[in-house]
Amino acid sequence: MRTAAIINFVLLPLKKFRPACGLGALVVATVGWISTEHAFGQTNGYVVTELSRGDSGEVPYKLNNLGDFAGRLAGAAEHGTRAAIWNHSGFKSKHLGALSGGEYSSASDINDAGQVAGVSNTSKAMLPFAWTTTGGLRRVPLLPGDTCGQATAINKYGHIVGYSSGPNGTKASLWKGGTVRQLSTLSGGSYSSARDVNNSDEVVGVSGSSDGERAVLWTKSGGVRDLGTLPGDSSSEAMAINNVGDVVGYSKGPSGMRAFLWTKGGGMEEVGILPGGNSSRALDINDSDVVVGSSTSSSGDHAFVWTRQTGIVDLNGADALNLGMVFIEAHAINSKGKILVMGRNAEEADMHSATAHDAGEYCAPVPPSTFLLTPTNAP
Repeated sequence: MRTAAIINFVLLPLKKFRPACGLGALVVATVGWISTEHAFGQTNGYVVTELSRGDSGEVPYKLNNLGDFAGRLAGAAEHGTRAAIWNHSGFKSKHLGALSGGEYSSASDINDAGQVAGVSNTSKAMLPFAWTTTGGLRRVPLLPGDTCGQATAINKYGHIVGYSSGPNGTKASLWKGGTVRQLSTLSGGSYSSARDVNNSDEVVGVSGSSDGERAVLWTKSGGVRDLGTLPGDSSSEAMAINNVGDVVGYSKGPSGMRAFLWTKGGGMEEVGILPGGNSSRALDINDSDVVVGSSTSSSGDHAFVWTRQTGIVDLNGADALNLGMVFIEAHAINSKGKILVMGRNAEEADMHSATAHDAGEYCAPVPPSTFLLTPTNAP
């Protein structure tokens, strides 16, 4: 584990303005990043944009390389929460609707063509959906005999992965060309679930096996590969794959949870844990092998970014409290280095951390807010 780089937040005067999209007041501040070499170039700072407030019902979850978001959005006109997308130009939002008979939907991913994958309820079950600008929201088929499922990711060709579930258990699935295909399960396993897919139709996720849960890679030819665990661990799960075929996720064992990076040439290696912490999870990776995730630290859960040059780096610098927020999880990064993070009010985060280790109950915490970190050198 290395922590050679230090993030230093230099807060400039805040600018608050009201956008036309109903996202609430965006809070924009420029922060400095010193001594950090990223694989995609030198990052000198970030522009931090507040995309949602914890109690607003607006939850951007994934972003594409253009900077468009997908997630879910509550609205009075829709009488509930619906899958939504936000355009990168002005962050204008659009509800995508729900399947017939449903009052809830949520988008899991968006590709550069603006196609979306997600999940919606009906009167009977939670079901996977696909959405396009021309076809709108439509149900995608389940495996024969199954009754529910979810779509978790979509690639540039509109191929979707997720899972289909029913009497025979949960199975990782690939939707392609209007048909659904079950992905293989490891020997001895009875279930599997797909988390992400790249543009080569390589899929990653988790599968049961005779040795327990394992992070797996499904090849484009249909085979399944056990990615193993970090030394001493007993289980693992893959969360994301880039177009190079590199995979990130986390490995679990007696010592806790540890973020990993897996490559075809080097196998699985530990990403690291922030100082004072005992667990970490890697949640996304871009094509430059910049990894983001969440780690415990001496002051609670913190979002991190990792590169081979810098090692694991806390996205909360020494002066981060000037923003009034603590970034607790980085869950998406695109090719331009833009990062989606969740954050809490600094005072509320301190209270959450303090009560997490005692027997007292922490009542009704404010849900995290979502922020976009844009590198100042982003094209």
